[in-house]
Amino acid sequence: MTDTMPDLSARATLLVVDDHEPNRFALGSVLRRAGYRVLEAASGPEALAVMRSADPLPDLAIVDVRLPGTSGFELARQMVTDPRLTRIPVVHISAEANSPGDRIRGMEGGASAYLASPVAPEELLATVDTVLHASRWAQAARDERRFAFELQHAFLPRPEKLAALEGKDIDLAVGYLPAMDRAQLGGDFYAALAVERGVLLAVGDVAGHSLAAATVMVELRHVLRAYALEGHEPHRILALMDRLLARFHPDLTATLCLAVLDPHTGALEIANAGHLPPLLLSPGGQAHYLTEHSPLLGLNLPHEPAAPARLEHGQVLLMVTDGLIERPRTDLADSLEDLRRYATSIPCTPGALREALLKHYSPAANDDIALLAVRRRTAQMARIP
Repeated sequence: MTDTMPDLSARATLLVVDDHEPNRFALGSVLRRAGYRVLEAASGPEALAVMRSADPLPDLAIVDVRLPGTSGFELARQMVTDPRLTRIPVVHISAEANSPGDRIRGMEGGASAYLASPVAPEELLATVDTVLHASRWAQAARDERRFAFELQHAFLPRPEKLAALEGKDIDLAVGYLPAMDRAQLGGDFYAALAVERGVLLAVGDVAGHSLAAATVMVELRHVLRAYALEGHEPHRILALMDRLLARFHPDLTATLCLAVLDPHTGALEIANAGHLPPLLLSPGGQAHYLTEHSPLLGLNLPHEPAAPARLEHGQVLLMVTDGLIERPRTDLADSLEDLRRYATSIPCTPGALREALLKHYSPAANDDIALLAVRRRTAQMARIP
């Protein structure tokens, strides 16, 4: 997004809705002289027909409140409920309905501004210009978030690749929920790939909520795969990624937990750069965190060698980002304990954990969520994810 917006009058289309032709003429004349393209309608139904047939859609609608039949208030409500028209901002105007109650009713109905008629040309143009700019900024922000959302999904592992990993005698479940409807986008991600020593599993989070965080997330996923396929040990991968982030993105930090699993022996290597600790769950209802960790990425600090652990047959290793459990005014240690307790009440399979945890925690989340769960499978074990 740029810091300034170009002049809108040369290309913006405005719809003037008023049942009195002299009013439409007066408003239209002022707007046309300012360079706007103007459409007109004399009633609510006519306005809806004009908008639905227009190509492109009007950029803004100036709507008289006291329209016959369908009032201006009702027209604004109908626009809000129409998926194609809901983003057209409305400026109400009225010669009579100008009490505080009228203005509140209009703004609560979705109007961006409310003018008293007759309105000075300077006030009309200033209001239109302000509302148009606010609308364009909002649309640019939505476009940025949608692009980052699509970018995140495009670079998460494809289902067929995850299915191929399950051929290595593991059951694997992953989950990702963006914060599109709750907040700005973050840089949460998961990764799973075959390496020489078994399977590398990772969950990470780039700090911040922006397109920059999402694009750096993609970059880190690429270098993670490259370093892993070169055969580096987990703590060495963290050190290389730390150096890259500190050099090329000094204003950003990231957390990342890596686990290398040998599906045949159950041997685990855990290297954690400031991320939430992975949770090891057993079918009998026991669970504990693997708490060894090193500094987060981007600080150019040394990273300790990976800590050894073991994943027994039937156990599940669960790795999540903080968006799943972190809440305002709640201590993180309490949130981790709540997750540990709740997870032990769920059947100890990757798929059951994913579904139950996302259903339980996501309604209160205000950040992206990434989740990965893995279980070793035996020849006698039913293939239930």
